[in-house]
Amino acid sequence: MSQTRNNHYVPQWYQNGFIDERDNQLRHLKRRDIHLKDGSTKVVYGKNWFTAAQCFYEKDLYSTFFGSFVNDDIERKLFGPIDDNGADAVKAFLTDDQAQWHHNFQDFFTYLDVQKLRTPKGLDWVKTKYPELNQIQLMTEMQALRTIHCTLWAEGVRELVSAEDSDIKFILSDHPVTIFNYECPPDSELCAYPNDPDIALKGSQTIFPLDKNRCLILTNLEYAKDPNGTNPLEQRTNATRIRQSMVNTINFIAKRKLNQDEVTKINHIIKSRSKDAIAAGKETWLYPEDRLTCKWSELRHVLLPPTEELYKFGGEMYAGYDDGSTYYQDEFGRTSPQNENLKKETNEKKIRKK
Repeated sequence: MSQTRNNHYVPQWYQNGFIDERDNQLRHLKRRDIHLKDGSTKVVYGKNWFTAAQCFYEKDLYSTFFGSFVNDDIERKLFGPIDDNGADAVKAFLTDDQAQWHHNFQDFFTYLDVQKLRTPKGLDWVKTKYPELNQIQLMTEMQALRTIHCTLWAEGVRELVSAEDSDIKFILSDHPVTIFNYECPPDSELCAYPNDPDIALKGSQTIFPLDKNRCLILTNLEYAKDPNGTNPLEQRTNATRIRQSMVNTINFIAKRKLNQDEVTKINHIIKSRSKDAIAAGKETWLYPEDRLTCKWSELRHVLLPPTEELYKFGGEMYAGYDDGSTYYQDEFGRTSPQNENLKKETNEKKIRKK
């Protein structure tokens, strides 16, 4: 069997969902930093039309080595099934069929989590948490972490927004799962490469375009319900990641159709948080900053879910089983009610931000 050494960290089937002007190509924009002899750095940009097979891959990104033997099991046996299931799951969420949403819910969020970690930026982030890893250890840690975000994402407010009525469509980047926090501009410490703001911060929102016309936005419940009174840099309630939780798999908001200015704002966030490359169906979509007229913090307004749809999320959940046992969970995934004697009443508006 031939070995797979050109490892696509953005799947080809996913890239094809953003094709527009040309039948099988996307316009790519890649930044390169050239270090000059005088110690300064020159930034240059390269533009090309590429097929999905020609871009967003790196040789031996997932390969492991035993002497001269190259092992591609990670690419074939791990990412192969995840990408197959992920392709079906993304396709399901491009429809409004709630039965398909339910059937593909777990596969979708598993794919989303893996997509966040498998990119060069994602793997560099893993390396910062576990210094001095060799390639085999890096692949092992990546596999161990590959569902670390799923529970917190699933417990949040889930919205699908549309660019169908916009002349400008969504773009994609070399790090397709984008994290936005309005208190963390790209030059902030929490955004220093390869970091993103933690998704457990109340004000952190996750952006993932499914294709050029539909984009998923995930928002923490506390921030969605009170965006002006919530400290965006405070940890959400019950921020424990690796745990079980029960959620309604068909509760997605799918009402908003964005105009071109709103799509441009989301594209600007995607571009700002990429590693060094983005792609789009048309060249003009690669420069959202040229149309932008607002500050970073003001971009949050386009990502907020409609307040009249928030009734679908939160509340308490009870489940009964055939053996007579019951299960309880509150809106933050806690399986026992909060102790009222330990509850703190804090006005987050009065908390000083450093």
